[in-house]
Amino acid sequence: MSASYQILFDFVWVSTSLALVAFSLGLILGELKIVNVAQGDLMMVGAYSMYALRDLPFLVGVLLTFVFGLALGFVLERGVLRWVYDKGFMTTLLASWGIGIVLEQTVAAIFTVSQKGVDAPLAGQIALGGFSYPAYRVAVAAGIIVLLAALMLLLYRTSLGLRLRASIDNVEMAALMGISPQRTFAMVFAIATALAVLAGALVAPTLAISPTMGLSYLAPSFFAVLIAKQGSLAGPIVGAVAVEFTFTLLQAYLNVTLAESILFGLLAIFIAIKPQGVSWSWKKARKEAQ
Repeated sequence: MSASYQILFDFVWVSTSLALVAFSLGLILGELKIVNVAQGDLMMVGAYSMYALRDLPFLVGVLLTFVFGLALGFVLERGVLRWVYDKGFMTTLLASWGIGIVLEQTVAAIFTVSQKGVDAPLAGQIALGGFSYPAYRVAVAAGIIVLLAALMLLLYRTSLGLRLRASIDNVEMAALMGISPQRTFAMVFAIATALAVLAGALVAPTLAISPTMGLSYLAPSFFAVLIAKQGSLAGPIVGAVAVEFTFTLLQAYLNVTLAESILFGLLAIFIAIKPQGVSWSWKKARKEAQ
């Protein structure tokens, strides 16, 4: 029973943190139509920000890190990406790749490449019979679920969300209706960057912090976005849960390396067969099947 609890709690913990990164990545891909390969490095920046602010109260550090993420996203979008939107897929891909390299090298120059650590603000354990699990991970997983639910309500129940979804569906038509593409792009990239940075800040107490730590989240996040229907905002969240669930099943019978290899192979085959992605809306899925 303890082993089952361990698998379940690990699945919830990893899938929620992965969902936050995938959602931020999906926002950028859906709105800006670019593949931001620096998303994992932005997550890494959040972890190092928490390390730099480790002497402050943890929640204060998280808030300052989120604000820093907003500012960083705005600077990157206005200073780099807005100049390459119309240059094609490869140019935007290389631009984001270059941003990631600069972030990694900057962090390595400031903090060195040696691993760092951040203390968790909650040191206790949640006990279920003979099983115990870190209270911090449970609290953060619950917090991320609440945050993602709030973001979904914002996107689907407010006028701001309506304008954003209209811009994602058809940016030219949205512009004719008075929605500024430039402002929307800047806002979306800043928010998506802040969410990735926030994810790094939240997982910082649970991982060894290094300049390359974000890479382990990058590939699963991309697959979570790709298996969702293009333009879907909720799809990357469900995709992240599906990716982690598949990995959890494989890891139960195989070692980690082999499980990862099979996982990414299966996902690559799935995307090749169904490149348009999956509609995670039951009503839409039924209409498409008819």
